[in-house]
Amino acid sequence: MADRRRSTTKDKWKEKSWYTIVAPSYFGEKEIGLSPSADPKYMINRTIAVPVSTFTGNFKKASSMVLFQVDNCEGKRCTTKFIGHEVSDDTIRRMVRRRRERMDIVTDVKTSDLYNIAVKLVLVADQKLTGTKRSEVRATVVDYIVKKAKEMDLGAFANYIIGDDVYGDLVNSIKDVYPIRKIEVRKTEIGKRDEMPTNMEQEPVEALPN
Repeated sequence: MADRRRSTTKDKWKEKSWYTIVAPSYFGEKEIGLSPSADPKYMINRTIAVPVSTFTGNFKKASSMVLFQVDNCEGKRCTTKFIGHEVSDDTIRRMVRRRRERMDIVTDVKTSDLYNIAVKLVLVADQKLTGTKRSEVRATVVDYIVKKAKEMDLGAFANYIIGDDVYGDLVNSIKDVYPIRKIEVRKTEIGKRDEMPTNMEQEPVEALPN
């Protein structure tokens, strides 16, 4: 009779645990996913895409995603950092129709807490613009978004950029230059954070007389 041996193959799934992934505090530490892993160290740097509607309640933006990256795990709970957002290509294509002018703007901004962010916008006008008018529109939009970022820390700017107010604000900022039909912040990418200054400026010390 043939000698039957028990299989010694391990079930890798049984060795894994489920980890809860939560958004940063400025997004309410909302639970945004569950993920299996054999060890918490393998969770670090995982990227999670979450619909914008999860945070704004605006289901018209269900195809727009907020991007997070796991940066720490304690027990079975993993925290994340915001690394940007993106709007689907289909949404952008629906914005742009025949006989309309599309303008792409890419600019770098810096928040009040010194995070560098690349902001990519799409503007759609009802007709072709002159080179001068395009330059004026571009300069006005860049000036607005740079100043807005400078007034906010990363958390406030992240919520602002995925929310609804940013569109009305941008339209209002350029209405005296040209009435743009549609504006979309199609993508943001969080870059490196500048170091906070450590040497505070000191008042000069008066020398003592000899």
